[in-house]
Amino acid sequence: MDDVTATPKQWSVDDGPATPMERGVYAAALASLPRATPRRLDRLLRKQDPAKVWKKVETGQMAKWVAGDDLHDIWRDHARGADLTAIAAQLESLDAWVTTPASIQHPFALIYDLDPAPILFRRGRLPDPTAPAVAIVGTRRCTPTGRSVAMELGAGLAEAGVTVVSGLALGIDGAAHRGALAADGAPVVGIVGSGLDVVYPRGNRDLWEAVSASGTLLSEAPLGAEPEGWRFPARNRLLAALADVVVVVESKRAGGSMHTVEEAIRREVTVMAVPGSVRNPAAEGTNLLLSEGCAPACSTEDVLVALGLATGGTMLARIAAGLDPAVSRIDIEGLDGLQKKLFDLLDDGPISLDLLVLRAGAPVPEVLVAAEGLERLGLLARDGARVMRA
Repeated sequence: MDDVTATPKQWSVDDGPATPMERGVYAAALASLPRATPRRLDRLLRKQDPAKVWKKVETGQMAKWVAGDDLHDIWRDHARGADLTAIAAQLESLDAWVTTPASIQHPFALIYDLDPAPILFRRGRLPDPTAPAVAIVGTRRCTPTGRSVAMELGAGLAEAGVTVVSGLALGIDGAAHRGALAADGAPVVGIVGSGLDVVYPRGNRDLWEAVSASGTLLSEAPLGAEPEGWRFPARNRLLAALADVVVVVESKRAGGSMHTVEEAIRREVTVMAVPGSVRNPAAEGTNLLLSEGCAPACSTEDVLVALGLATGGTMLARIAAGLDPAVSRIDIEGLDGLQKKLFDLLDDGPISLDLLVLRAGAPVPEVLVAAEGLERLGLLARDGARVMRA
């Protein structure tokens, strides 16, 4: 922030129009009001200057319909006892900014969202509003395969210039951001459910610092706010609102990831899911999404096709995009007999090479050569020790 050397007199709204830095301090103070949910703050601010709104709260002139009779006096008393100088010092120490819809730095997508974000705390750069964005979400208790896939998707998308958005949680979220940061591509956006000075989970402290240093760290929570349960569903709506596509890597049938999916559907944002084994409890939710019609995300290219940034190099990607079906027919028609047999055997999903050899009924060397040929054509992909249609 700008240099803050505030004195109590400096925080009198009557002294004249507030500077952008001062408006940020007033907005931060408004966010710290007891039980100040995003919806209540939206009603309170109404895109007005936060300095003038603060004056109304402090003097008891706030309309009671904004938060009800029970909070009217509580907010007034809280405002009169607030230390704006201390808030300014905290923001400066974190190099944090606070924006509202009245600010040109407030993300446009969150001003006119179904559930707007009236106050945002930010560390790092402004998110690029013109860059395509993909939210990668999933369970905290992910499998090693799920973590690996999330990192690969994060890295591939960042390299392609796509902003990777996630919640900085353990598991899939953190893996996606680590992959994106390692790729040193497009800046990432992390949205958290606690104050910017309250790292949660603590094990991701290094990730918080990395995201804020090279990307954007956002929160609706005021400074000092603990990660209360209600803040995470509220956070999830922001993930969906900022994304052009939401990709679920691993998820159970219920939980934060599925809530993000619901928010994406409300906003008509495309949802994709990474297929998983039917024996993997962490893939129950993603497989359910696929059964309900969500597009599969088997590679970075699948997601880029959904964004309209690629035409798809594999047969399935081209078919999904409705592009050049003649090329798909040529790919298949050009296969030899064993390759066609292997391709048909892969129709049921990922299987081990041993099982593929057994079902093909052909010598191992011949099956391996045929499989390599399919892979070169972009018709076969490997998932560890398993193979599947690309």
